[in-house]
Amino acid sequence: MYRDTSNQSGDLSQLIVQKEITKLGWIVSLPTSRDSVADLVVDRGYGRFERVQIKTMCGNSISKVIDRSGERVSHNGKTRNSMDYAKHGIEWLVGVDKEEKTYFYHISKYSKIPTKSFSVKKYKPDQFPVFDVPNRHSKKNKKII
Repeated sequence: MYRDTSNQSGDLSQLIVQKEITKLGWIVSLPTSRDSVADLVVDRGYGRFERVQIKTMCGNSISKVIDRSGERVSHNGKTRNSMDYAKHGIEWLVGVDKEEKTYFYHISKYSKIPTKSFSVKKYKPDQFPVFDVPNRHSKKNKKII
């Protein structure tokens, strides 16, 4: 049972992005620790892995820096650090809107946006790479017309 809608919407956004990347032909892994900076790790083949951070969007906006301003984890608990995903080298920042549409931004683009959050209407999303998965059940010796 979820204790609040924030965790529930985050989990749903993660599943949406995981499904989208899998449909694009890649293997997706989940970090085993909540302390991981990335939400997903994508195996792009040949020893290449890329990290993905997922943000559930509020309106048209994606946060690329989480400013916790000394927020405490619990009463008298440790303070939570702010997080700049580009400074941590997260290759992909992905926003998920309330209609479950995904917006992919590569670090080469989102790291240059001068604000802590940005509008997907102002900054055009990137295309996540596609891998054409071979079909081992296709007929051999197909004639090309």
